[in-house]
Amino acid sequence: MILLAFDTSSRDASFALLRDGEIVLEYNFSSRDDLSAMMMPSLEFLLRSLGLKLAQIDLFAAAVGPGLFTGIRVGLATLKGLNLAAGKPMVGVSTLEALACKLSDTRHTIVPMIDARKGEIYAAAYTFDPQTAEGRMVERLRPCLLKVEDAAAVLKAFPDKVFIGSGAEIHHDRLRRDFPGVRLLVRSNFLASEIGRIALAGFQRGQFATDPQNLRPVYIRRPDAETSRSRLSSVAD
Repeated sequence: MILLAFDTSSRDASFALLRDGEIVLEYNFSSRDDLSAMMMPSLEFLLRSLGLKLAQIDLFAAAVGPGLFTGIRVGLATLKGLNLAAGKPMVGVSTLEALACKLSDTRHTIVPMIDARKGEIYAAAYTFDPQTAEGRMVERLRPCLLKVEDAAAVLKAFPDKVFIGSGAEIHHDRLRRDFPGVRLLVRSNFLASEIGRIALAGFQRGQFATDPQNLRPVYIRRPDAETSRSRLSSVAD
């Protein structure tokens, strides 16, 4: 099986192509406000480098959030467009799960954190179950939006934990004060390879979509544009 995965949920965008679960090629780049313009040229470059055509891809996967709202929208639009063009199934993957997947060899509770700005973080908690054949990820805390100062109260239930992600890096001083001795593990912010691995496991369990309407973003926090519209509506009323 040939799987194409990509992540546009942060400034660190990435593509990965996997064949039968093995990474064949990764393409990483940093973007600013030109992400939508870079997507198709990047995809064409990747396929051309491998001598592949879009019709040869068996499964598409992309990050569905949480993360940058504009990036998530671009990624989902691209994923749905590929589905319509090629008629192949697709899988949406949580960015927090993808971050945790970078530490799949640990038996600690993994707490991925993504900076949500405004003194807030997107967070979750996972462990990997060694009793399952594929070391399946187990969700201990569902993805949520936390104020940094509230993290200690929420995460105290997990005494043996490690942190990863942009939220942990940016707020590491506060986290070290709240959790003395806890470890912050720094890994690459490019997530396409991890998204591919998670998507393949999900597909093998029958967790995939064929109808674009069944694939939705995971925002957690409402986009600023929606919040502004709500405020304007309240004023008008």
